[in-house]
Amino acid sequence: MKSLIYKALYRTALPFKKLLVLVIPQSARKKLKQTIISKAYSGNLDSLNDHSLKSHQLERAIGVNLIGYARAEMGIGESCRIAAKCLDTTDIPFGIVNFKGSNSARMSDLSWKHKEIDLPQHNVNILHLNAEQMFESYTYFGQKNFEGRYNIGFWHWELEDFPDEWLDGFKFVNEVWVPSSFVANSVSMKSPVPVIRIPHGIEVKIETPRDRLYYSLPTQPFLFLTMYDMNSFQERKNPMASIEAFKLAFKPDNLNVGLVIKINNASSNRNDMKSINEMTAGYNNIFLITSTLSRSDTNALIQCTDSFISLHRSEGFGLGLAEAMYLGKPAIGTNWSANTDFMNSQNSCLVNYELVELGRDYGPYQAYQVWADPDVEHASQYMKRLATETSYYNQVATSGEQTIKRNFSPSAVGKLIAKRLKYIQMHFGGSVDDNESDNGRWKG
Repeated sequence: MKSLIYKALYRTALPFKKLLVLVIPQSARKKLKQTIISKAYSGNLDSLNDHSLKSHQLERAIGVNLIGYARAEMGIGESCRIAAKCLDTTDIPFGIVNFKGSNSARMSDLSWKHKEIDLPQHNVNILHLNAEQMFESYTYFGQKNFEGRYNIGFWHWELEDFPDEWLDGFKFVNEVWVPSSFVANSVSMKSPVPVIRIPHGIEVKIETPRDRLYYSLPTQPFLFLTMYDMNSFQERKNPMASIEAFKLAFKPDNLNVGLVIKINNASSNRNDMKSINEMTAGYNNIFLITSTLSRSDTNALIQCTDSFISLHRSEGFGLGLAEAMYLGKPAIGTNWSANTDFMNSQNSCLVNYELVELGRDYGPYQAYQVWADPDVEHASQYMKRLATETSYYNQVATSGEQTIKRNFSPSAVGKLIAKRLKYIQMHFGGSVDDNESDNGRWKG
């Protein structure tokens, strides 16, 4: 009876997650959550861990339930849609279970609606949810949707030490996929299950071409672009550093160059927005875009600018940088963390940094951890060089585009997925013909 009460309490609290974050300190929330979970679900989790994750039904052909925020207009939603794009290059049957959970992001991206299913139907789950969201998915779907399936968590994280408070996420998975070597190193240090690097497949589509006038931007200047979401932690994305680098490189009345700052959810953080307005005051060559754009229009914005800059303190992958490189735009990025999987001194502009302690908690990023403090002077030198040296610009642009299209295409990543799933079936489900997943094509 007590467990039912605690289950009801947990489910009742989920819709109020954002409000609870504001009124209950982080340390108290952790203790409260652990207490409720242990009293509500401990027996279920022991059963799940001991039995159901070890009894996979992989004797038949593998199919995938891709579970995630498939409609959410945010980073983790985009990564789920990217996974669908990569799976779609193979012959592996898959369906998408759109998970909403307690996420407050706009759920208007219907690009994969035609592949949606109500409940898992196949024998492999790929849960495109981060470690801290695994328990929420378990309470939403129930134990029956984990039992008898091979469960893969696709997790993101941005710092070197994986949080101890997320270790319970391993109870729900047989293995973990991550998008970069940086995340793999972090997660594998504490993981009791295999950790496999499966990068994001990059393909940038523009349904309706746009010119600069569509975004109220000047047509002639060399334009740099930086983007971030006010619902993310500004301290990690570090957009202020890109503004500082531009101000070091160019005077406020230099109309031959410009910096475009695309801000998502600008109304959600008035203090951050005030800081940006103060930093950019008096600069006639800095342009703010705060309106909500579709995915296609965001891609078109990257296309109609000249260079992308992200002086992040840490990244779990670096989608914006990779997408700009795909479109042939030289990328300026901090030379630390996950983006170094695809950025090097030949195909991009890597910015020097120093590792520093955070010094205080920023959401899940705890004070003891370290991240990069990028050198804005070094970044400003890259900005001046790209804006004035055509040959250098072309060399970096061409090399970057080739790297992404050759090594990080959806079909290249699809082959990695098919290869890993083939191994899983051979290891847990019996023999598979070697030709079944050649070139990412799955015959079942």
